[in-house]
Amino acid sequence: MFDFIFPSPYSIISITAIGMVFGLILSLAKLKLKVERDPRFEKILALLPNANCGACGQPGCAGYARLIVEGGAPITLCPATSGETVKKIADIMGIEAEAPVSRKARVHCQGGIVITGTRFIYTGPKSCTAAQQVMDGFKICQYGCLGLGDCIRSCPFDAIHFNEIGLPVVDTERCTGCGNCVEACPRGIIELIDERFDVYVMCKNEEKASVMKKGCTVGCIGCKRCVKACMEVFADNPDIETAITVDNFVAVIDYDLCINCYRCAEVCPVPVIHPTGRSQKKAQSEEGE
Repeated sequence: MFDFIFPSPYSIISITAIGMVFGLILSLAKLKLKVERDPRFEKILALLPNANCGACGQPGCAGYARLIVEGGAPITLCPATSGETVKKIADIMGIEAEAPVSRKARVHCQGGIVITGTRFIYTGPKSCTAAQQVMDGFKICQYGCLGLGDCIRSCPFDAIHFNEIGLPVVDTERCTGCGNCVEACPRGIIELIDERFDVYVMCKNEEKASVMKKGCTVGCIGCKRCVKACMEVFADNPDIETAITVDNFVAVIDYDLCINCYRCAEVCPVPVIHPTGRSQKKAQSEEGE
């Protein structure tokens, strides 16, 4: 048995007094060393989407806003901000606004579940990255979408969803061009493209048509009809021969030269060259009118 010894009143008073003194010192230090936050920081942070997607190179919108205020970052790094928002940030900073280039994600594949063949049954984690580690993926096509949703889970703006055949489709109205889906795709079939261009190739297969068709029925066959049609468009332009070529048996669009004439999409026999969702909605609207 141990006898409990109560502390003396003098000890309690001494400890309480010491605590009060240290508390007062810390309070005075806090007031003395307080750093006033630049009022522009809160205003800019309120204009940013606060999705913390990391597309600007910072871990979050607060970090990006801080860099803007400190003068170390351009005001156009956030792909989710509109031109109007950029102008507001420029007004806050007292600088000239630069027109941001808006880019949208494009999926270069249309080989869904019932369209492409498989080499074996994959039973691992529901992850494209994990599936790719197993014998380079379970699909016969070594270039197409694996359809396990890494891109969908990586999107902070809920801009990608599976369609009825298990293929990721980008909602161009929601997409901000943050690039998360591009980084998440282990096969590199998603690309950010300037939204001003309305056509894109939905295939990345670099094999001959005879080999490609063993695993996919909707891939590019390298027929070069698109190239011929594009050359006809630029026939009177001595500086440009064509804006589309067939490299490694797959069509590739040069967006530095493309003029959105849609000729390549019109002549593609597969078809593997498609207009974007925005173009389709516009065409449907005009047809309705």
